[in-house]
Parts: sequence; C-alpha cells; structure tokens
Amino acid sequence: MKQIPLLAILGFVMASTLGFGCFHKDVETDRADDIAANLIYEGPEGKYILSKEAIFQASSKESNGGVTHISGHTEFRLSSYVLATGELAGRVFLGEQMEEANELLGWTEGKVWMFSIDPELGLHYRDPRTLEVVKAWPELSKLPGLSSLKPALPDWPLISQFYTLDWELGKLMLTDEGGFRYILDPGTFALEKTELEMPRVEWEWGVLSNSGQFQPDKSAYLEDDPRKKINYLGKLSGSALSFLFGEFLLDKDPGKAAQRKVSLMDSLNRVAQVLSDSLKAYEAAHPEATQEPDWSKWSYEQRRIHDQAISIRRAIDDLKRDIDNRSGFHGNVLDSPFLTDNGQSAYILHANVISDTAHSILSRVDLLPDSTWKESWRTDFPKLYRNTSKAGEAGAFDKVFSKGNPSFDYRWAGEADGILVLVSQLRMMGVEMKTGKILWDIEL
Repeated sequence: MKQIPLLAILGFVMASTLGFGCFHKDVETDRADDIAANLIYEGPEGKYILSKEAIFQASSKESNGGVTHISGHTEFRLSSYVLATGELAGRVFLGEQMEEANELLGWTEGKVWMFSIDPELGLHYRDPRTLEVVKAWPELSKLPGLSSLKPALPDWPLISQFYTLDWELGKLMLTDEGGFRYILDPGTFALEKTELEMPRVEWEWGVLSNSGQFQPDKSAYLEDDPRKKINYLGKLSGSALSFLFGEFLLDKDPGKAAQRKVSLMDSLNRVAQVLSDSLKAYEAAHPEATQEPDWSKWSYEQRRIHDQAISIRRAIDDLKRDIDNRSGFHGNVLDSPFLTDNGQSAYILHANVISDTAHSILSRVDLLPDSTWKESWRTDFPKLYRNTSKAGEAGAFDKVFSKGNPSFDYRWAGEADGILVLVSQLRMMGVEMKTGKILWDIEL
C-alpha cells in the first residue's frame, strides 16, 4: 500500500479545519470576486450589459491570529447579459491577468473591441451577444491598408495608453511600434495617421456623489447630515424631502459622455454661426461698424455703432477659442453628470436606518418647473448594504470566501431603454426607471 506523506495529511486536515476545501473556482459558473468594467451595448443585435469580471484563484490560505492570508492569481472572464431580463447571453474566458491580459476598449455597431497581449488575438473584435472572437489581428492585418502596420506591444498595465476607442469619433485609435498613432474606421477598416492625442478613457466606478449636473449651469447638491436635503439654485428642500446618508447616482458611461460633448459642440457652433451672420448684417447696415473711427467728428450714435461691432467680434473670438479648446479635450463636459432618462430626473441612493448594517434604498426625484423637487418613487434593496464592507460579514458570501477572495467596493450604474442598471456587492439589478420596479436581480 502506498504511504501518504505526513505533510500532505496535515495539509488536508488544516484545509478541512479552516473550511477551505478545494480552492479552484470554475470561471464559467462560480461567482466573481470583483468587477473590472461595465458597459451597456446598444446595437441591432439587441441591448446587452457587458461585464468584465475577475475570478481569484487561491493557491493557499493561512489563518493566523484570526487573520486569513490568501495568495493566488486573478483570472478574467467577459460576460454579456440581456438588458431586459438580466439573462446571461454569453461568457468567455479571457485568461490570467498578466500572462493573457485583455483590455476592453469599447464597442461600435456589431463589434465589441478588445486588445490582448496574446499575438494570436492582438487587436480584435467580438460578437456582442456571444462574445466569441469574430476577427483577430492575424486576420485583420491581411486587410488592405493594414498589412504594413506593426502594432505596439505594450506591457499589460499600459494597454490603454496605446489602444482605445475614441467615443466621439466612433473609431479606434491605435499606436504602432514606432509610437505613431492611427485612427481605424471600424466599418471600412480604413487606416489614417493622426496627430490627435490618445483619449484617456477611465473605467470610472465612483458613481456616487453629493453633487450632480443636468447641464453646466444646472447643478444640485445634497447638504446636511445625516438626512441630506437637495440644494438647487440656493433653495434647500425641506425635511419631507430628505435622504439618510443620500448620494446621487452619476452617469460615467463614456458613450454618453461623447454624446454630451457632440451635442455641446453642435450648440456652440450654431451660436457662433448666428453671431457671424448677425455681424455681417450689422456691418452691411452700418458703415461705421467697419470704418476707422474719427472721434473728433463722429456723433455719439456713430461711436455706439462702432463699439457694438467690436463687442460682437470679441464675443465671436471668445466663442471660437472655447470651441477650439473643447475640440482638443476628451472627457465629460460635465464634472458630475446625473444618471437620468429625461434631463429632469435624478436618482439618490440612501440608507433605511442609522446602522452599520443598514440596507440601501433608491429614490427617483423629479425637477419641477418651479425649480422644486418631487420624489416619484422609492425602492428597497434589502440585499444591498449601504456600507459595502458589511457584505463580507453577512454570511451570504461564505461559499465565495471558501474559494476566492471577493471585494465588494465596486459600484457602477448605467441606463438604457428605460432601465437603470445598478451593480453593487457582486450583484446586478435592473430597475424600471419610471416606476422603480425591480425587473431582475442576479448574482455576478
């Protein structure tokens, strides 16, 4: 009979005593330990929530003095969930964090774009529903105009500095091994060298804030403690409209940010055109507008006409400078954009009681024509702690802890098709924005 080494027996006994059992997690079916990024895809194939999820594979766990020390490595998967139902539509294994790093760049119609340090993938795109690879770089590089391109091969933490999606252009921006930047049309695959700076898209998950904006000049603030009231245009809502430890939900979706930027630039250009047309008409009607002034002979009215023309030219110059400055800036035109479905409603996450184990409540507030606010609905989330650190102490994650090493700090929110999607404490929920009804609630 084969002898079992004593150390192996002791190791088995220790693992059983600590309750760890087998450490390995199934990347396809087990719960995630963390979330790296979320996006909502909206295309002809349907609407899907894309979720890049981390799986921690523990290699050892030791308990000493009541503290558990865990070592291991992180693997990633990419999941696609149906927006309307939360149903899992597709899931693919992306590999280990460092050895097989994959960066989610964004999406264009029919394509989810990624970059992998694996040369068999490189810059590639996937099907939005199944997430299976449609075309990888070895195939893309054979297309006309791409065969001479030698893409940069950065270290895995630096991928986003060399590859990204320019959400405003709706095109890929990539870098070759010589450091030159190019714009790639995702529809025609036409390649164009560019002097534009590489946009920096941060997967921002700080979606809670005490302040928010509908427009640059329309900001609201939550003030007072512990029940926060809404301050809008210097008017503070009363205690009847207050929220315990409340915070606004913000919209950090880069696609929505690009839409706001394009809308603002269109508006500024229209104003500039109106001013230019007005100046031409003014100059045609008043010769003094373009003449050198003769202060000794001109009447007060002639001087006023001349000064008015100068004022219009200065306004046009200032506006053009603003347009030029904003054209070269990639990012939110709003510092804290409200998550909203109509530009007049905001959402506040708050607590049910003063307790470290309080659960979360979500309220919708609507801005009325008289600049006051009305709470339209509130919905309880009994499975979501207001203090995310308490999620790990609740016992609901014992199975996750027995294998992986979960983190509960990640929060994200997005909206599409009248559905608000909230990710928190390794859960994802779909909420009907008009009514507050929870449409679906799943574990990630």
